[in-house]
Amino acid sequence: MSPWLKYWFNIGSFFETIQPNVRVLRWCGLFPFSVSRSPAKTLRSEVKFIDIVIFTLWQSFFLQMFYAAWPRVFFEIPVSRIMTLITLMLYLLGGVNCSVSGALVLLLRKRFVRMVQLVEEADQVFDRLFGAIQHSKIHLVSVALLLGSFLVQVLLLVSDGVVGKTLINTTRVPQNNRLQAAFYYYYVIRTLHITAVTIFIAGLYGFRERLRALNEQLRVCFLEKRAPEQLPEVANEMVRRIQGLMEIYSQLCDAIRIFCTIFVWQPVIFCASLIVSAVFAVLAIGHILSNPVPIVLAITIVYTTITVLYASLFLFLVKLGNDLKKEGKQTAVLVHKAINQSSKTPAVVERLLLFSRHLQHQMPVVSCGLFCFDWTLALSVGRGSVIISALATYSVILIQFELGVPRFFINAMLHMYADGNTKDP
Repeated sequence: MSPWLKYWFNIGSFFETIQPNVRVLRWCGLFPFSVSRSPAKTLRSEVKFIDIVIFTLWQSFFLQMFYAAWPRVFFEIPVSRIMTLITLMLYLLGGVNCSVSGALVLLLRKRFVRMVQLVEEADQVFDRLFGAIQHSKIHLVSVALLLGSFLVQVLLLVSDGVVGKTLINTTRVPQNNRLQAAFYYYYVIRTLHITAVTIFIAGLYGFRERLRALNEQLRVCFLEKRAPEQLPEVANEMVRRIQGLMEIYSQLCDAIRIFCTIFVWQPVIFCASLIVSAVFAVLAIGHILSNPVPIVLAITIVYTTITVLYASLFLFLVKLGNDLKKEGKQTAVLVHKAINQSSKTPAVVERLLLFSRHLQHQMPVVSCGLFCFDWTLALSVGRGSVIISALATYSVILIQFELGVPRFFINAMLHMYADGNTKDP
């Protein structure tokens, strides 16, 4: 068997599963250290020279925006000063977010190693009691998500390039190096941003599969197969399995909490990017219905395509976050059913009750500390939706500015288009 096939069919641990994600983050400057196994099979983190070089180069790229002359191109855009400042602030926020995220991962590298150890310990307990976790499947899904993300971004880049050329030829907008540098900076930051969120989604998928496997074994062992618990060897085996399930659940919850602490800031800023792009897309679509000129069509295509990508990733994110919370609740339901259906074997009942009390203090939740990544972030009946409310509020505000402020955003583009046609019919 070739080394490539051996690699794909011999993924046997969490550490090996996450290697593609770690490598991508490392070359993106968002993972500035290396994790390796010692001869004693223990994990250790170290900052190598190549890590310092990559991290320094990316920080130089982020910081050069404050020194280069090309940011002044924003003040040459024929739109309102408010829109100029908002656009410049979003550019700065994107670079600072990537820089801070990389520095945070570097500072919390010991916690990352601890997270890997917790997951591998949980996998070892699961393997000893029930069978191996499907590492190859999780690895394949992670790689597929990365490749799909890169493919979609390449297609978006080609689409934006075609739209940009058409826009320049139609409106006679002069090209300069500062304008090109601004676009290059935007696309690099956007690529890093989307890649980091995709890897975060892949991590949540791995945790969800482990919790599902735990619940499946809990269902099989205590609800479907009812062996005579009065036999001492059967009771001891069930007690041992309950103890193992408690350990797995606790370790996975701790690992999810550490994972969110280290990597959650990219998804948080991602939600802000989604709101901004969606609001601009709504405004552009409203204008194209009343004035379908080429410049408005180009702006609509650019904002709509990126909004569709952001919305798709957001749905994946909240879906997996909601699934993790759902699996935690399902664990509690299964434990309570097992207690109700259990015989009067004191040791088994005692362990199940202990597991039930343990579940009251731990829950697998994907949170940034301000809100949770689940369906309540996008859709909620009783408490209001964060994303939907933000979209509605900012859309109304932007429409009011567009109607009340001369040359605010789309109207400024239309005036520029009209002036260009007047000067060069």
